[in-house]
Amino acid sequence: MNHRHNFCSMNSEIKKTATMEQNKDENNIKQKDPDSITDSTLYSNFDRNLNQQFPASDYDDQGGNYDPISELSQLSIDSLTLDKLPLELLIHICNFLEAGFVIHTFSKVCQLFKDLFEGDSYWITRIRKRWPKPYPPVSDEDFDWQEACIQREKCCRVWSDPKNQTESILYKDTIFAPVDSVHLMENGRLLASGSRDRYLTLLDLSKYDPTTTKQNEMKVYASDKAHKGWIWSLTSNDKTLCTGSWDRYIKMWDLEAGVVETQSFKCRSAILGLHMEDNMIFGCGFDQLVYSIDPRENTMKKRKYHRGPVLCLAADENYVVTGSEDKTIAIYDRRAGTVYKTIQLESYPMSLNLGHRQLWVGDKTGGIHVYNTTCGQFKHIESCDVGHTGKVTGIIYTPGALFTCCTDTTIKVLEPSLNPGTINTLTAHEGEVARISYQNGVLASAGSDVSVRIWRPKDTWY
Repeated sequence: MNHRHNFCSMNSEIKKTATMEQNKDENNIKQKDPDSITDSTLYSNFDRNLNQQFPASDYDDQGGNYDPISELSQLSIDSLTLDKLPLELLIHICNFLEAGFVIHTFSKVCQLFKDLFEGDSYWITRIRKRWPKPYPPVSDEDFDWQEACIQREKCCRVWSDPKNQTESILYKDTIFAPVDSVHLMENGRLLASGSRDRYLTLLDLSKYDPTTTKQNEMKVYASDKAHKGWIWSLTSNDKTLCTGSWDRYIKMWDLEAGVVETQSFKCRSAILGLHMEDNMIFGCGFDQLVYSIDPRENTMKKRKYHRGPVLCLAADENYVVTGSEDKTIAIYDRRAGTVYKTIQLESYPMSLNLGHRQLWVGDKTGGIHVYNTTCGQFKHIESCDVGHTGKVTGIIYTPGALFTCCTDTTIKVLEPSLNPGTINTLTAHEGEVARISYQNGVLASAGSDVSVRIWRPKDTWY
């Protein structure tokens, strides 16, 4: 019923648009900006019989080219509906609709619309006309172009105008020292933070009330007994939170039981980075070691292949990637059980993000680097300056945007492409930004100004 309602409600507006098009001079219409006319490749996945769909009279005598002006002139405004519009005009109109609406609503109205928009051609063209830079940064034959278009348009709209498009939350309750880590869970509903006052805090963002300044309603858990040192690292898997601290402990917490400690593992030094998955935890330490923990067996293995403190860590099913103060990135092959490759940098890495066949690196001098990880090659693609003037302490790649944070007090939202342009620069903290977390449209940041900042989109995030 909703699809039918949306379809019918648009007809009056479409009729107005069609009327305006008919009143234009034919020559002007035919000389439109090419960007407003869809490429013929858009129809590669749309199997239609032109002779049945459009009368032969609508083709010129010289090449059989379809003329949408002639087609429109034969339709009366009273009988004009979306499914009777020439395809070129229909596609042109859809270019002004949000990708999410076209995919989730408009394309479900009838088989004609479904066939027209279900392939990749339209979405590839739509993205590349608006954002011509190479995207995705690494080619992927399984890339979801429909979802990518939704995410890119949504991120561009929201982060170009966060003041009006998001709810900005400043949280300072039960925080008495600089915050070093934040971590979002459960599709951006829960937020954990760790600070130098040893407080572990858990917030339920769904309980945020913008009409009041009281923040206690969001607080699920807050304790300064979780660790005896600065809480530097946070990660999670399903309903289990994992924390790493300067007290040398890695701890696991059961969220369903009310944030109850279930296991702890003592390491040799401060834990500076964590990754958690089913039945495995990886951690990196100030002692130059990389730790692998199997919670089922309560066992820990230690490996050393760096000559300086290991500052950051990222992992997937094949590799564990670590960055060190020795200015190297080590790629550890989990199946072979050995370091597969070492990458030398000019400045030591501060943050890593692994996924989508890409490795993104933020370094001490403010630069960012991207590597192609397809088939384990970890080949350098590009290094660029995005305007940071300090250490890049956090970097997160998504198909919609690239997020970075820095000790220069800024958070940048960048285009998720090679040579990324800036969508916006957020200056919500008065001090260094130590870490960021992003999930389901929600962005959270940890600040040395004794605060946590959260941006949450006002409308539904597809």
